[in-house]
Amino acid sequence: MHGEHSVLPNIDLNLLKLFASLYQSGSVSKTAQELNLSQSACSHALTRLRQRLDDDLFIRIENEMVPTVFAQQIAQSVLPALQLLSNGLTSSEPFNANHSTTFTIATTDYTAWCLKPLVNHFSAQYPQINLRFVSLEQRIPQEALKNGTLDFACGFSHQQERSESVVDHLWFEDQYVTAVSKQHPIAQYQQLTLEHFLLYQHILIAPWNETKGIVDIMLAKMKKTRTIAVTVPHVLIAPHYLTQSPYLLTLPKTYAQQIAQPLELTLLAPPLNIPSYKIKLYLHKTRQNDPRLTWFIDQFKRFFAL
Repeated sequence: MHGEHSVLPNIDLNLLKLFASLYQSGSVSKTAQELNLSQSACSHALTRLRQRLDDDLFIRIENEMVPTVFAQQIAQSVLPALQLLSNGLTSSEPFNANHSTTFTIATTDYTAWCLKPLVNHFSAQYPQINLRFVSLEQRIPQEALKNGTLDFACGFSHQQERSESVVDHLWFEDQYVTAVSKQHPIAQYQQLTLEHFLLYQHILIAPWNETKGIVDIMLAKMKKTRTIAVTVPHVLIAPHYLTQSPYLLTLPKTYAQQIAQPLELTLLAPPLNIPSYKIKLYLHKTRQNDPRLTWFIDQFKRFFAL
């Protein structure tokens, strides 16, 4: 008989629970109590099970329900199977931060830089925990978040996303500034005009190899374009190209303020409306109740006071 395969018998799981309880207790009254049934309901269920399996299963001897040979045989499989089901259906163990574990987080160079305070917090409070930052190769790597290759992605956006599969936690919001070398002709101006902004060449930061950034998108709405001279994928490297160069660079204000002095840069307000950017922690909806991930988010929120 080809194509033969074992088929799970169509049997009520509650009847198997009754069988297991009766097998272990040898008492209808104790089984009824354990399963929260009346003794009458318990007896009726046992009758159904006997009919379904075509065996007496239990024989009453001196006020004890003694299993038949067939009952002893099937108990070898049924009891461990029910235990396995029970284990599988109970909620996961709470996460223990004292056990060695690794969180894998996809970041850009800039979002990894933003995580510095959290890294310091973990090194002081949770030395058993390893943080593994990997390159964020697409803005929201849904598949990797789903299959567990990544626990989180730390990225940024300019608008509210709508995703059926990913949830995000807003971490902080910031503005952009335009930076130039102190030797640049426009460094002396208090205010940057749109005319001057478009007169000079620009450095574009493109983490995902884009040809346009948020500045270009906003300029396009004004029917304007700028000239891109250099495109780099890294926020942290980009300002180093400004030294003694004619270029302009529009970048996150938080980082620009940190490196303006050592790199001798002047920071100016961009002469156009650029939406603020939002730094977000992303995770997959199917894993949002994973005790490891909920523990991490709790730390994250408490630390950054979200």
